[in-house]
Amino acid sequence: MDFSIADCSMIIKSDSKTCGDFFKVIKFEMEHISGQPGYLGEYYYLNITYEKLDGGITSGKYFMKSLPYHDAVLTEAVESWGIFRKEAELYSLLFNKYERDPKKVTKWAPDCFVARSNMLVMEDLTSTGYQTTSFQTTLNGQHMKAVFDRLAQMHASSIHFEINQLGGKSIGAIYNEDVLFETTFTSTSGWFVAGLKGIQKIASERNRYSHDPRKKAIIENQLWSCLERIYTLAEDTEEFRSVVVHRDLWINNIMFKYDQTDDLCEKPTDCLLIDFQLARYLPPCVDFVCALYLLTNAEHRSQYADRYVEYYYNSLQNKLAILGLNGPSILSREQFEKSLDHYRLLGLVWTGVLHGFVNFPKGMLAQLHQEDPETYTRMSMENRDDFILKYYDSDSFFHDRLDDIVTELLEHLFDFK
Repeated sequence: MDFSIADCSMIIKSDSKTCGDFFKVIKFEMEHISGQPGYLGEYYYLNITYEKLDGGITSGKYFMKSLPYHDAVLTEAVESWGIFRKEAELYSLLFNKYERDPKKVTKWAPDCFVARSNMLVMEDLTSTGYQTTSFQTTLNGQHMKAVFDRLAQMHASSIHFEINQLGGKSIGAIYNEDVLFETTFTSTSGWFVAGLKGIQKIASERNRYSHDPRKKAIIENQLWSCLERIYTLAEDTEEFRSVVVHRDLWINNIMFKYDQTDDLCEKPTDCLLIDFQLARYLPPCVDFVCALYLLTNAEHRSQYADRYVEYYYNSLQNKLAILGLNGPSILSREQFEKSLDHYRLLGLVWTGVLHGFVNFPKGMLAQLHQEDPETYTRMSMENRDDFILKYYDSDSFFHDRLDDIVTELLEHLFDFK
C-alpha cells in the first residue's frame, strides 16, 4: 500500500483538531484491526507522531481502510465491483463539498482526510467515544430516532448541494455513471443472487406459510419473480425526488455515542453513519425502509412504524428549512407516503438478503474464510442455502430475524394471514 510521510502531513493539516498547531511529521505506524467484520476491506489504526509549533511532540490517531490485500480473489472482485473507488469518490466529489457549517448541519458521517481508489483515511470515531452496537441485536426507539435524524440530515444536505451547486442539473445526471453506480442489486452479482436464493429456500421449506399446500404452491410458483422486482426498484427513477442514499444500513454501519452513566447503552447522545459503498441516487424513502426493516423486528415495527414516518419526514423538513429551502415544495408528505408504498418491497427483500449473511454466529464467516476458502467463496458468491438452513435450524437469533422478515415479505406480497 502506497502511503507516505507527505500523506500524513496532509492529514494533520486537514484535521481541524490538529492543523493550527502542526510543524512536521516525525513518523507514522499502521496497526491492523483484527476481528473486524470488514468483509470487503482491511482495517487499520493509523498513528501519526508529529512535532508541534512549540517543539512539543504529540500524536493523532486515525482510521484507515484499504482493499482486502490478504485475499487476492476478493481484492480482484472488490476492484471489479468498483465499491472502494465509489466510496472514495463519494467523499471527494460530493460529501466533502456539502454544507458543513455546524450551525446549519448536524454531523452525520465521519470526516475523511484521504480518499483514493484503494484507501480511505478518516477520523477515528472510537477515540471520541463512538461504538457499534453489540452483535446480534435490534434497536430501540431512541436509537431508531437518532438513525432517522441523521438520515434526514444526509438527505437534506444532498438536496441543498444539488440545488445550490450544480447549476440546475441533478446529482444523478452528473454522478450516476461514474460514482453512484449500482454495485449490488443486480442479477450479475453472485453474492446478491445467492441471498435471493436463501429467501426462496426459507420461504419454501421453513416458513410457517409453507405448511399450507395452497400457499406453498404460490411461494414456489410466484415468489422468485417478485424477488427479482428489486432490480427494477434499484434503477434510477423520474417518478420521485431522489437524493444520495446509503442503503447498507445494517447494524455495523451505524456508530453511536452514549453518556458515561448509560451503562446499558440505551439512550444514544449521538449517531454517525459509516460505509457508503452501496450509495445510490434514489428517493429518500429507500433509506427509511432499509433502516426500518434492517434494524427492528416485526413487533417493534407494528408499534412504531407510523411514528417513525412522522418523525423522519418532520426531521427532513426542519433540516431543509435550516438550509434555507422550502421543504414541502421539494418533497410533499403525500409524495413521501406514495414513495414508501412503492419501495417497501426493496426494504423487505434487501433485509432478507442481508439477514441471511451478516447474522451468522460471531466469527463463523472469518473462521470459514480461514479454514476452507473454497467453501467460503462458494457460499459468498454462488449458493449459501445449506448454511442458511443449518443456522436457521440451530441459532435462535439467525432464525428469528430471517423468519421475521420472510414472513412479513410473504404477507406483503401475497396477503397471507
